[in-house]
Amino acid sequence: MRLSLSVLGCLFLSSCAMTGKTIKDVPAIKAENIQVSPMSGLAKRTVSLSVIDARADEMKTQSTELRAEVTRAVTDALARENIKVQTSGANSLVLTIQDYSTGQFKEGCVKIVSHLTIPQKAKLNAEAASCFEMKHPFGFKLSADVTKAYEEALSLTFKNLDQALGKLNL
Repeated sequence: MRLSLSVLGCLFLSSCAMTGKTIKDVPAIKAENIQVSPMSGLAKRTVSLSVIDARADEMKTQSTELRAEVTRAVTDALARENIKVQTSGANSLVLTIQDYSTGQFKEGCVKIVSHLTIPQKAKLNAEAASCFEMKHPFGFKLSADVTKAYEEALSLTFKNLDQALGKLNL
């Protein structure tokens, strides 16, 4: 009996220890984990960047910090492709963070909708969603990692924007 209680206690503690950040928290995004496609169709290599938090009100307790973190990470990631973020960039990039869930996954999910405006040439839209959650076979959540969800969703949105740019004759 004592052994089974010890095993149950360890399982409970390990599942608690594995619990990561959820969609309500500010992720710690690593810019090097955001894959920015070359975006070679972007002739003028500057953008003004706006990040909008369009999640439900109960998710926005740290909205200012979240927008600052996404701005910082995206600015650093774009710099690797020689795209500078400036207040008055030649192009405009708007990233909108939205709630997202699929099936039983809700806590570690995010959706990014992006709008890239190249003045007098094109307005491109792309979106991507990502979830990083571990569930027990019985359905309860073991952990969520919203940081990984943001990194993947941002990488996918840049890939989608790059593909849209490639289809234009600029």
